[in-house]
Amino acid sequence: MKLASRFMPEYKPQKGGKIALFLTACLFLATFYYSPIVLVVFAGIAILAFVWSYFEQSKIDAYFAKLCTDRNGITICNFAREFDAREVDTWIIRATYEEVQRAICSDQLVPLKATDHLFDTLKFDGDDLDLDLIEIIAQRTGRSLDGYEENPFYGKVTTVRNLVLFFNYQPVVNAT
Repeated sequence: MKLASRFMPEYKPQKGGKIALFLTACLFLATFYYSPIVLVVFAGIAILAFVWSYFEQSKIDAYFAKLCTDRNGITICNFAREFDAREVDTWIIRATYEEVQRAICSDQLVPLKATDHLFDTLKFDGDDLDLDLIEIIAQRTGRSLDGYEENPFYGKVTTVRNLVLFFNYQPVVNAT
């Protein structure tokens, strides 16, 4: 019998190799040593990014604070009821809910609805979804990303519901 989803393991990120980190640091330092202008350009870009994020983050925080206020009382239980637990793996429901909450660029844990649009409502970037979130949910749920092109939800993941259903169609790792 499968464990309840509340006992699902947390995500364990893979650690980068020390050799790769050392080589990257050497390459970075060598670039600055041979071309001081690169240092000036990087510093300028860093300052612009910091100033822009300072002003933009306050707008994002206000948006998510209002969203939290509007959704007061909504919990993971409300989210889970939007799926048929006999057809959708409860581990996928929980992992998607928790990881999407963590990935939102806000300090607050925003209550989610299955109908939330990942890009419009939750302000995700396509790269966030592709690079980070998908890998984390796959690892936590024990689902493989092999053959994702054949998944009926491939290219259609725009809502939290579609993300859950995408993983529900993916094969279980080491399934016999």
